[in-house]
Amino acid sequence: MTPATADRPFAMPTAQTDINSHQVASEQEMLDSEFTGEYRSISRAAIVSVVFGALGLLGLWESVFLILPLLSIIFAGVAIYNISRYPRELVGGAMAKYTLAASLIVFASGASIHTYIHQTEVPDGHVRMSFYDLKVRSRKAQTFYSEKAAELDGKRVFIKGYVRPSDKKTGLKNFILVGDFGSCCFGGNPKITDVVAIRIVNDQTVDYSYQLRRIAGTFRLNKQPVQIGEKDIPQVCYEIDADYIR
Repeated sequence: MTPATADRPFAMPTAQTDINSHQVASEQEMLDSEFTGEYRSISRAAIVSVVFGALGLLGLWESVFLILPLLSIIFAGVAIYNISRYPRELVGGAMAKYTLAASLIVFASGASIHTYIHQTEVPDGHVRMSFYDLKVRSRKAQTFYSEKAAELDGKRVFIKGYVRPSDKKTGLKNFILVGDFGSCCFGGNPKITDVVAIRIVNDQTVDYSYQLRRIAGTFRLNKQPVQIGEKDIPQVCYEIDADYIR
C-alpha cells in the first residue's frame, strides 16, 4: 500500500465531514433565522405610543389633552431604546419613529395654538379669572368666598368653563358654569364656590354641550348666597351678568 492509498481513507471522511458540518451550520442558521422572525414580538411601548399619539390629536382642540402626545413621545422613545437593545426579540422600530415624529408635531402645534389663544382671548377691559381664583384655599378663612372674588366684585371679568346640564338643554339665557367635566357632566356635587351663575344680558343664548365656553361680563359676589331655583344647586354666591359668550 502506497502512502497515498494509505492516506485516502482518512482524507475522504475529512472532506465529507467538512461538507456535512457546513450543511448543518447552514441549516442551523436557517432555523435560527426562521425562529427569530417568527417569534419576535412588537414592542408594547411602541403600541402604547401609537394609541396615545392617535388620542393626542385632541390636544389641538383642548390644551388639557396635550398630555397625550407628550406621553406618546415618552413611550416612543422607550420603544426605540428597547428595540435597539434587543433587535432579535422586538420589532416596531419604524412605527415608533413615525409616531415620535408625528407626536412631536402635534404637541408643538397644539402648544403654539393654545398659547396664541391664551394671549388673545380676553376682551379688552376685562380681567382674566379662573375657578381656582374662586376657591377658598385657607382653612382659617373667615368667609366662605375667596379673597380674589371680593377683589373682583363689580369688575369686568373673563372666565372659561363648562355648562352644567339642567332640565333645559337649548336656548339657555341662565345657566350654571363649572370648571371641569366632573362637576358638569358626570354627577359631581360641586361646592358653592365651584360654580358661577351666568345671566346673559344681551340677545345671545347657549345650548348645553361638552364645549368649553368663554364668558365675559360683570362679576357679582353675593356675600349672602341667593336662591336660583336649580334642583342640584339651590344657592350661588358668584354671578356674572354676561354679554360675551363664545
